[in-house]
Amino acid sequence: MFKSPMTQWEIILTKPLEKQIKFLKKVCKVTRNDELVTREAFFDNLSFPLTKKIFKLVRNVVATGAIDFSFQQIIFDHFFGICDISDLYPEDREAENNIISGEGYHVYTASYTDLDLIIEFIKSRDDIHSLCDLGSGSGRALLYMALEINRQIEFMGLELVNDRVEYTNLIVKKFELQNLSFKTSNFLETPEDFLGFDSYYLYDPVGTDDVSLLISYFEKMINDGSKFYILFLSGWDDLMLDALNGLESLELIDSHSSRKQKDRYINFYKVI
Repeated sequence: MFKSPMTQWEIILTKPLEKQIKFLKKVCKVTRNDELVTREAFFDNLSFPLTKKIFKLVRNVVATGAIDFSFQQIIFDHFFGICDISDLYPEDREAENNIISGEGYHVYTASYTDLDLIIEFIKSRDDIHSLCDLGSGSGRALLYMALEINRQIEFMGLELVNDRVEYTNLIVKKFELQNLSFKTSNFLETPEDFLGFDSYYLYDPVGTDDVSLLISYFEKMINDGSKFYILFLSGWDDLMLDALNGLESLELIDSHSSRKQKDRYINFYKVI
């Protein structure tokens, strides 16, 4: 009797680790050409609560070394629909270090291992009730945060490219997420779009020429009495990093080296 992908995942979640390993090896495999491939049918019509459990299963299996670590990223990307949007991301060869690639797709975004550090920080701060992602792109970062953080936080992603926003909102609708939304915004022209949040996630949110303008908005917010966190992952260059470090009344309260990129940092700032 045929069982739906959802039913198969639900069943395997109740099985011992050795059976889960065998199942994941059926879902994903390495070809003779050393390509990592997955069976698409296993990623259709899965609920958000079930996806949370599957992520835990995948981590446990990967930790045993039974399957290639890269499958964790590929499987997670499948659940978030990242593998279907390469047409929304014209490939930039100069940005190779920041490109997440899989089976014929590439998305400019942070790695899950770096996002784990962001999530750990948010979990440690009870006063974070809202978070704005400036330049949310594929929505991957906020979707992952919403999945991994087990408390109510309002997530908002601002993205310039409307096609990306329409796509990410489809993923939000699919998972029936009430606390996450994406909005088309040129936030450099309409800074009011990102006023009033407890925290801001920044990963190369603007081009080099616009760093000083974005920083001036944060400076004005601080001068107006706003209190917030900045969760920052350094990317293209050190301009934004240097600008944040030089911003008065913004205190660096924690820092980590990127788990993906050499000489890159994950810094956590708080307005004092």
